[in-house]
Parts: sequence; C-alpha cells; structure tokens
Amino acid sequence: MKIKTLLLTLLMVGILLFLSGCTSNNTDNNNSDDNSDNGSDDSNWLENYTPVHTIGTGSDDFWIEFPAGSDSYGQSLEHFDWVTDTIDNNCVLFVVHRTGCLGCKEQGDLVISLAEKYSEDVEFHDIDAVSGATAIIQQMSNEAYLYDPNGAPGYIALTGVFTYIEDNGEIKIGWHSWELDVEDSVMESWIKDAIYYYNMYNEG
Repeated sequence: MKIKTLLLTLLMVGILLFLSGCTSNNTDNNNSDDNSDNGSDDSNWLENYTPVHTIGTGSDDFWIEFPAGSDSYGQSLEHFDWVTDTIDNNCVLFVVHRTGCLGCKEQGDLVISLAEKYSEDVEFHDIDAVSGATAIIQQMSNEAYLYDPNGAPGYIALTGVFTYIEDNGEIKIGWHSWELDVEDSVMESWIKDAIYYYNMYNEG
C-alpha cells in the first residue's frame, strides 16, 4: 500500500513538473518569437517590401495631378514651399487637426503616432489649427486644403502624404490625401509605400 502511494505521489509530481516546464518554455518561446518578429519588422521591413499603391487618379493611387472626384481633375498643381523644401530630406506627411476637436482627434493621434514611428524616414508637419495658432500654422492649414481630394467644403482631420515617384521616366512628386478618419493599417500602408518609393526614386 505504501509503495502504491509513493508511486502515485511520484507520478503526480512528475506530471506537474512536466506540465509546468512545458508552460514555462512555451511562454518564453512565444515572447522570444514576438520580440524577434517585432524587431525584424521595425528595422528591416523595407528590404523585402512590396508597395500596395501605384500611380494613377483613383482613390487607391498616388496622384501627380488632381484626382478623379476633384473639381480640378486632371490639372497639375504647384506644391507649397513647406512640401517642396522638406521633401528634399524625406517623404512628407501632414495632418490638419485641432486640439480639443473630438471628431478629428482619432485621426490626428493616429498620424502623429505613425510620424513618430517612422520619424527617420518622414518629415512631419503637425498642423494644429487650434484657436490662437501662429500665423504660419494658420497659413499652412489654409494651404493644405489645396490637397483636399474632393474640394470644398473642407473637413478635419485632413491628412496628406508626399513622395517621389516615376512617371514616364521622369521623377515627380506623388501625393495622396484624405479627409476625416483613415483605418490604422491603411494609413500605415500609405506611409510605408511613400518611404519605399522615396528610397527608390530620390535622386539626392
């Protein structure tokens, strides 16, 4: 009887040790894999990246001229100095929003967080058109609505991204813009595409 009890106790202890060991190892491995994946994605994502968006006039394209749906469809445009001066350094991202505006907070916060995430590859203009903003911010806020994809009336948040693209063998500024909210993963895909194209077509 004592032998049976002893064997049963040893068996239970062995099972508990085995299960706890498996649980511990699985948790450690999962954490390790997650960290390595995140690190790889953060530092090396551009190496094997395939862009999602191409050049065109539709809602999923980088534009060279005013897009379909715009009152100025097909017309070329002169970009503002705050775009052309900063695109020499990196692709350009802006968001027009207003501190205290509940309707534009989500998009404003998203763009700001993505600008921070990709800060080495993006020149970011945080155009906070709050009451009492500086004259420069107010001017940029007004000018940014040149990029309103469907014209007046203009809504906030307004977001725009600019990069270099190739069009018929010529390097030009390609851009895309949105009013109101953009889904997180979609917004990030546009920024990644802009970085990809910039690295491909930037002539220094």
